[in-house]
Amino acid sequence: MSDAVPDLSGLLDAPVGIEAARLQQGEAWFSSEIAGLQFYRYDARDEMTGARLRPQPGDRLHLVRDPENEYDGNAVQVWWRNEHQLGHLPRYAAAQVAPLLDAGAAARAYVVDLGDGEAWSLRALVVGAAAVPLYERHIEHVVRDALEAPMRPKRERRLQRRAEHFTHILQAHRRRRLADAAETLMAVGFEPTLPAIGSRIDLDDLARDLACSDSTVVRIGKKAGVVIGRYDYYAELTQAFADEIRAWARAPRSKLDRDAVRVPRIGAETSAHV
Repeated sequence: MSDAVPDLSGLLDAPVGIEAARLQQGEAWFSSEIAGLQFYRYDARDEMTGARLRPQPGDRLHLVRDPENEYDGNAVQVWWRNEHQLGHLPRYAAAQVAPLLDAGAAARAYVVDLGDGEAWSLRALVVGAAAVPLYERHIEHVVRDALEAPMRPKRERRLQRRAEHFTHILQAHRRRRLADAAETLMAVGFEPTLPAIGSRIDLDDLARDLACSDSTVVRIGKKAGVVIGRYDYYAELTQAFADEIRAWARAPRSKLDRDAVRVPRIGAETSAHV
């Protein structure tokens, strides 16, 4: 129903089929959901036959004005077989159609989408003079879309370039904020948790706790007189070694190389690394 003429294929043998030629000649029309299905008899069982009260695609519907409606003076009821009310036209449609119906304009309505009984699922086609305001608005959209179609790829490319530009800017801002945070953290000393003096300390665990490299642990040990060989995995925690470890932990780290800060791409779920 998005083009200038509604698609009635498969419905030409139904009552709505009589409108096909008129629509091709430019008869005004609009398509609309039906409001309030859940409050009326749609899909209920007939008390006499037990059959479901559900219209078929292409069936004729009737629009009845309800000016005394306490909620909407423009209310337009939707009836099937003149005995079963299905619901109402939505307010936005009723506001356009009601004055024309009151003036005697024609409005022939049909089921074009049966729906499933849930609210707003049934869809109707309304044809005739009362459909003119909504038809004109629809045609304006169709014409505008047709005129804008050649420009759409160019606009999409421009929007893509703009999105990429802002992505780069956002990445730069994120990199700067991350670097600022990293420098702040590196400038803050901390108090490491160490075992008792004289204990054997696992050098890999020490490097992990201090968040430093193995070579840094070797340098700390050397300053304390503790020689750590290439294949040594443990060392004795002397008082001097413990003092040097604490001194290193309390001192600010070396200056951050901002170019080495890695920032995840926008939308990535990985965390940033420094």
